[in-house]
Amino acid sequence: IPDRGLFGVFLAGADPKKGGGRVGELDEEMVYESRVGDVFTLGTSSWRIEDITRDRVLVSPAPGVPGRLPFWKGDQLGRPLELGRAVGAFLREVGSLPKDDARLRLLAAGLDAWAADNVLSYLDEQREACGHVPDDRTIVVERFRDELGDWRVVVHSPFGAQVHAPWALALGARLSERYGMDAQVMHADDGIVLRLPDADLMGLDLLDQAPMKAGTPFHTAVDPEQAPVGAADVAFDKGEVDQIVTDQVGGSALFAARFRECAARALLLPRRNPGKRTPLWQQRQRAAQLLQVASEFGSFPIVLEAVRECLQDVFDVPGLVELMGDLESRKVRLVEVTTPEPSPFARSLLFGYVAQFLYEGDSPLAERRAAALSLDSRLLAELLGQAELRELLDAEVLTELERELQWLAEDRRIKDPEGVADVLRLLGPLTDAELAERGAEPQWA
Repeated sequence: IPDRGLFGVFLAGADPKKGGGRVGELDEEMVYESRVGDVFTLGTSSWRIEDITRDRVLVSPAPGVPGRLPFWKGDQLGRPLELGRAVGAFLREVGSLPKDDARLRLLAAGLDAWAADNVLSYLDEQREACGHVPDDRTIVVERFRDELGDWRVVVHSPFGAQVHAPWALALGARLSERYGMDAQVMHADDGIVLRLPDADLMGLDLLDQAPMKAGTPFHTAVDPEQAPVGAADVAFDKGEVDQIVTDQVGGSALFAARFRECAARALLLPRRNPGKRTPLWQQRQRAAQLLQVASEFGSFPIVLEAVRECLQDVFDVPGLVELMGDLESRKVRLVEVTTPEPSPFARSLLFGYVAQFLYEGDSPLAERRAAALSLDSRLLAELLGQAELRELLDAEVLTELERELQWLAEDRRIKDPEGVADVLRLLGPLTDAELAERGAEPQWA
């Protein structure tokens, strides 16, 4: 059983023997990436790291200081290739039947009438948007622009996350090598989502217009009306995709973690006291030193086992190779389409993509206010000290804004007892005279 665990977070100076001062827990990877003095958010409060010991993190309160959100990592196996093929075959079967027969097929599969009608409507909307529904014989590459004008490329495939994860890894490496762009790639059970920053595409266009120098990588012309990534970039040669994924995995955190676990199972990281756990950070340190030596020998058994575990247990690279072979032999067709807006299937995938970035700026109100005030005061004084910038600030506008923020403007006056509660919550304690000035009646207070 591999050693994985959480670090306890305790208040600095508290007595751990009495069980006091415990704040919470952090993932070992989060602690590994943190340093003394860092501030993080836990339990809607900010905490500053005072010390990191072998099994716990000592913190002190840091009210009002913006901090980064902690993360916890867990293993998610994802849909295997066999189940993905079954799902794709079922979609193909339902999509090929007349509507009444398809409804009966769904009812026979165990769905009630309401769910069957929803599934049929969902498939009809997808077919109307893209002209195709992805199944075990059809992969759809959909391209559209998002709200900011950047291109999104969605690869609709039912074959599962174990195949899509190495596919996305290889796809990111190809885009970086071929176009020099840093594409954001997210994989799920139902496909892959790529976001292509428009700034990178503009850079490619400028490269195409500029004279080529000796040794400069070749760039194809970029049509602003078409996404530069299509079916040709998504498909890989059956014989090369295995090596591409292997090269990318070798330098990843996934490989480092799996190598540590394999080395521990092979008793290459012995414990001094078998009855006690070795701290995870010490295991990682020794594993890194072992990997540095073992990497000089390509046939080192633990390296081979770690690579095998990454490519076959976590990823399904043999399944990806098989899928690329089916694309080459035309057993599975690849269809690309450009849509004005995301299709129903794409919207479901984009929901997972947005979830990765939705809470990046999420923090309590006090932290948001502190972040807004974290501008260097010397820089602010230097900027506002220049006459031409001072002229940009209208005194009347500032006065009007101040009256609005203080609830003194006519359209912000208190109208009921709930308004009194809102004012006290936002502005703090106020006297009866100050409340009356803002429109409050005496009986409301």
